[in-house]
Amino acid sequence: MFDLVADVQRYPEFLPTWQAVRVRNTKDDGYDTDQVVRLGPVRHTFTTHTQLSAPNAIRVQSSQAPFRQFELLWTFDVADDGGCLITLDVTFELRSRALSALGMLLSRDSVDRMITAFEDRAHRMYGPPANTSHDC
Repeated sequence: MFDLVADVQRYPEFLPTWQAVRVRNTKDDGYDTDQVVRLGPVRHTFTTHTQLSAPNAIRVQSSQAPFRQFELLWTFDVADDGGCLITLDVTFELRSRALSALGMLLSRDSVDRMITAFEDRAHRMYGPPANTSHDC
């Protein structure tokens, strides 16, 4: 699951609002990403820095426009049943109220839909969850 979340270049294949992704400055422990999301007729472009702490955590941050503050923190733990327990914490503040549509993308409902898209992608790629212990 860590690899699926870290593979941001594939997001446009399964996340409906993601239109384009360009990864830059790739290093072993992270990368910078230019992303384009579409909300209705409006396209928003933003840049993030991703820090990879395989296999336990992925931190995505930005303080560039349109964000005053932006952070996604994915954590991956082996669950008691041997599956993968994934936690996503989202923190953001936009620079402008005019960008409320972008804020809607990061609302609780939208984050829930995004998580469902990741779950569906995982089932397509890896099959149904197994009841054996493994790395996430």
